[in-house]
Amino acid sequence: MSRRRGGVAQRCYIDSCVYIEVIKGRTGVGIDHDEQDYDLCLQVLAQFENGNLDVTASTMVYVEVFGKGEAKLHDKRKSQLAVGKTQAAASAIIDSWFKASPISWVEVHQDIAEDAREMARKFNLDSQDAVHLATAVDEECGIFYTLDRRLIRRIEGGGGIPNLQLLLPVAMGQLTIPGQALRGEKLSPLEPS
Repeated sequence: MSRRRGGVAQRCYIDSCVYIEVIKGRTGVGIDHDEQDYDLCLQVLAQFENGNLDVTASTMVYVEVFGKGEAKLHDKRKSQLAVGKTQAAASAIIDSWFKASPISWVEVHQDIAEDAREMARKFNLDSQDAVHLATAVDEECGIFYTLDRRLIRRIEGGGGIPNLQLLLPVAMGQLTIPGQALRGEKLSPLEPS
């Protein structure tokens, strides 16, 4: 198990899709971007940044968010220069979360891999979702935030996972992530706080 931070309200796991949704909203990219999902995801991440959530994550989160939130982030309507600026903005956002924030990172080890395999079979999951869930269970997270409604239905339909609540991001008040531009503002270099 990884080192835990003390004195926070909730120990949770934030699925990659939550981070990616905020990146899409910040950079204005993605035809599947949903304003309401963006606002709710932003609030979950703001709670984390404000120290109200103790976040644990598999290193798979970093790989997925980098891969889908930066490396493949583009809009065919934008010029090459605009695409470069969008990727730079996404990179700054990712760095502010994953390098400058107190996430408890967990490597995928044999026990997690075996648990993920069992979950993938039981709930008919892809390997990435199974690794995220197995990590959350192994690290004793009580909450798993995700935008993946299909994942929630599969877990609930399969009887659930003891001691782990799968939740869609919910309204938590008007909060912002420190050090990042608000939606609609110019995305000149975003610096972590």
